[in-house]
Amino acid sequence: MSSIASELLTDPVKASYGAEEGWLRCFERLGQGELKPEQAIGIAAKAMDAEAALPWAMPLALGLWMTKRHAEGLAALQRPGVEEACGHMAYYHTLVGMVARQLDGQYELACRAYRQALQIEPNRHDTLYNLANLIKDEHPEEADQLYRRSLLINPNSASTWHNLGVNLNALNRPLDAMNSLRWSLCIDALNPEVWCNLGLSYYAAEDFSKAEKCFRHTISLDSRHSPGYQNLGNTLINVLKAEEAIEILEKGLELDPSSTHSLWNLSLAYLLLGRYKEGWRYYEARFNCPDFDDVTPPTAGSALQALSEAPRPGEGPLVVWSEQGMGDVVQFCRYLHLLEASDVPFVFLTRPCLVPLIRGWSGYGDRVQPFGSFERNADNRPHVALMSLPALFSTELHTVPASVPYLRTGQPCPEHLQLEPPPGGLNVGLVWASNPDNKAMYRNKSMPVAELMPLFVDMLSLGLIQLHSLQFGKDAEQLAPWLDYEGVSDWHHKLSDFSETAHLIRQMDLVISVDTAVAHLAGALNRPTWLLLPQNADFRWLKDRQDSPWYPSMRLFRQRQHGDWSSVVEQLHAAFCDLTLLDYRALASTLPSKP
Repeated sequence: MSSIASELLTDPVKASYGAEEGWLRCFERLGQGELKPEQAIGIAAKAMDAEAALPWAMPLALGLWMTKRHAEGLAALQRPGVEEACGHMAYYHTLVGMVARQLDGQYELACRAYRQALQIEPNRHDTLYNLANLIKDEHPEEADQLYRRSLLINPNSASTWHNLGVNLNALNRPLDAMNSLRWSLCIDALNPEVWCNLGLSYYAAEDFSKAEKCFRHTISLDSRHSPGYQNLGNTLINVLKAEEAIEILEKGLELDPSSTHSLWNLSLAYLLLGRYKEGWRYYEARFNCPDFDDVTPPTAGSALQALSEAPRPGEGPLVVWSEQGMGDVVQFCRYLHLLEASDVPFVFLTRPCLVPLIRGWSGYGDRVQPFGSFERNADNRPHVALMSLPALFSTELHTVPASVPYLRTGQPCPEHLQLEPPPGGLNVGLVWASNPDNKAMYRNKSMPVAELMPLFVDMLSLGLIQLHSLQFGKDAEQLAPWLDYEGVSDWHHKLSDFSETAHLIRQMDLVISVDTAVAHLAGALNRPTWLLLPQNADFRWLKDRQDSPWYPSMRLFRQRQHGDWSSVVEQLHAAFCDLTLLDYRALASTLPSKP
């Protein structure tokens, strides 16, 4: 033990007398590693017995924080008289923040304490850093500014650069995050956490090749880094290396059997390969993933675990509920027919915007209800998520329920939606953009209509097609430059719900769509559908197939390289030439140009 420690242990009160040098020296030596936390705790606790030694609460609290005795540390700092004696020092408030942050229910106290410390010493880089770490989940924009202020004072902090990068990833600013994470690696190049987060930045920027290299380097630095395996597996799925992804993800599960992300990604890999038995089983892990934190079953009853547990005729109905997107509802509502065939009484809850479609076109009428139709806590009926039904029915690739159309109606088409037969051509429906609410999927699945229209302009000029835009939302405005072309119709202001869209689709000779609910609806109605897919298409479209077991009337067109929609347009051109038995581009080139 050092001579200073010996002196403090023998007479800590004397050492703290006057200029308070004793507690401060103890605090400094503890921070520098010259005193072990247990030694400092013993010294400070002894000193605290003297009435005049209240500042010793700070080395005591620091030692308790270092040994993870956070409740005791807060109690020491909140002893009577301690705040009055120490409240003028930023040290004190920073320590309150440090210990309070580790305790449930003390977020507000920690936040106030850090802010009070910064009022006393605005340029403490460690307090700025700690406050940013505390608030980044709730207030990421403010945390961004705090990290940057800390780095202006201490630019050589690898952890601050790292956490700034993590926060920028959370703000969906992957390019900025890359810069911060690279600075962290310039200071400490061997931190696997930083490499893993750099990989996440590349992944968010859709540079899957560099993301893969980062995740591989992560696990080369730490062969037991479970998130590295999990993220590498997810990246491999996106570059269609599903077989290797399974191997990597299973290794990650060996390291962390509780990793719901690994289980979730395993399900996607198996489903992508058409290995449905394993895939649907692992798919149930989705409810334990953060993306599903806000997903709550609509009743307080038990979740159905097997079809043998389902209600029988005469009993209260099973509550089937849709937990994911609109396209998922259209695709998997076919399982309601299987429940009906199995004599399982049910009601189906879905989004209000889908109720007219499912109610009017499935044949189940009032058994289809919008969410919020009844009070959850007062309802003890058993429930099952719609996308859990494939697992309950043991769906495999050869048993996909693909009897189409499974949506149909006996109601006549409303007059304002009735189409005239095209003069010598085809009625073609078109959708080029997905739902913008999901930014990542929107960016990946959507294409500019400007890439498609040259293909259609030639056919329009020859009278081969009537083009009907079924695009919803702001993206529908992209069609404006072509609205004056003869044969182009824009329906987005004329359709009030999916039921009306279904009436229109049923009159189409062909629907061309990116991966949206409209594409699923066209397939469910058994209309000829050409689906335009990114290279890393969703699991339901399987790997390297041009057809779909889910929709017999559907043909798939895939990007040859990530982001390369031009290759899809070329495939469409070839398909239209085969369909019409014409080289329509060559024919269109012989027509006089428009004035």
